[in-house]
Amino acid sequence: MKSWREYKTEILAGSLLFLAASAIFIVNAVRGFSDKEGEFLEHFGSFIGGYVGSLFSLGAMLLLFATLRAQRQASEDQNFETKYFALLTLHRSNVEEMRLWTTDESGRRIFLILIQEVREASNLIQREAPTMNYLDHKKLFQAAYYVMFFGVGQNSTRMLLKALDGIGIEETFARSIARKVEQFQHTSAKVGTGYVPFDGHQSRLGHYYRHLYQMVRYVDQQAIKSMNQTRKYEYVKTIRAQLSTHEQALLLLNSLTPMGRNWWQNDLITRYRLVKNIPGDFFDRKQEIDVESLFPAMYFEFQEAAEAQLSSVRTDSENPVLSA
Repeated sequence: MKSWREYKTEILAGSLLFLAASAIFIVNAVRGFSDKEGEFLEHFGSFIGGYVGSLFSLGAMLLLFATLRAQRQASEDQNFETKYFALLTLHRSNVEEMRLWTTDESGRRIFLILIQEVREASNLIQREAPTMNYLDHKKLFQAAYYVMFFGVGQNSTRMLLKALDGIGIEETFARSIARKVEQFQHTSAKVGTGYVPFDGHQSRLGHYYRHLYQMVRYVDQQAIKSMNQTRKYEYVKTIRAQLSTHEQALLLLNSLTPMGRNWWQNDLITRYRLVKNIPGDFFDRKQEIDVESLFPAMYFEFQEAAEAQLSSVRTDSENPVLSA
């Protein structure tokens, strides 16, 4: 429902013109038109006709202005939604077209494998770095994400080493990580599973995250009058509904690396609660990431559920008749 404030320009203009026209009537009513009654009635009738006609013209002009303004807003809304749903459709197509060429896996199931690679990389790094005191859980998972993202190989290893250097990991240790990953990759290939881990996924994920960021940012930057923060949240909520649990988990890991810093710098992760559906036990709090420490209270869905259950218990205890 539209608020009267949206038409304050029309209301103000109409009020000013009405007062200006009425002022003429008031002045003439005070001083009189003429001493002769006939002339008075004649002039008074002409004045009323012109006065009322002017008010009708004024009303028509204001209605036309309001109609044109409403049409412009409707056009802006339509243009936004046309592009928004086109971006949403393109996102779905991007996910459906994702393939791991050495397996039959495709679509969203790929993200399960990618999370597994991150965890395997984390295990390899932890075994290689028992004395690396500066390697906290956040930096460890940054390194593990980079191992999954770039992989190892003739060109991939070079990019991986550069990325690890960017988060402050010593070159000697970084090269040791790359060697262990290559050994794990060769061992897995000999097993004959059909899938070669750590082959790199930047061609898939780079495009995926660029488009996802562009889509969320498109909504966030809308400046049309009808787009308040509540509506923006609802539109981004629809985007979030397209992301599986593993997609949200990988998005969180991506955002914690320098590559994904814009998710935090522009407050997109927090403001739109883009990863709120990650379960409370998805990441091990001690060995992996304590996700609750990264966000404000009641950010996650599992926190809301726990609070609702606790409130229900309190209500039952305060109303023993209801709980009986």
